[in-house]
Amino acid sequence: MNTKRPVPLTIAIILLALLSLGSLSLPLFGHPPPLVTSGAIVLGILGLVAAVGLWRLKRWGMILAIIYSVLQILAGVVGIVTAPDVIKVLTTVTIVVCVVILVLVVLPSARRAYAAERARVAA
Repeated sequence: MNTKRPVPLTIAIILLALLSLGSLSLPLFGHPPPLVTSGAIVLGILGLVAAVGLWRLKRWGMILAIIYSVLQILAGVVGIVTAPDVIKVLTTVTIVVCVVILVLVVLPSARRAYAAERARVAA
């Protein structure tokens, strides 16, 4: 791969991977309801697939990262309303990180990297 990965995109990949691993580890901490556990596992897998796509500078990785972030934000809003105080803090941090990921994956430098990779593959 000859296309250089922009630093903001690398930061987004790291944040996305960490959040995804956190989602996958949710069942290890306490006993959340089965729906929460299933949702966390699905989101964790989706986030890791998106991180791989972003790492490879694929446009579908950006799309999956956006979907992941939006779903996490929506789930987080429900968590803020219904969860205990400690979980509210963690959920608020997750929402902020997801907003940061959304911004980083759509920055012009990231979009140029996806386009450059697509052009390189097409050539």
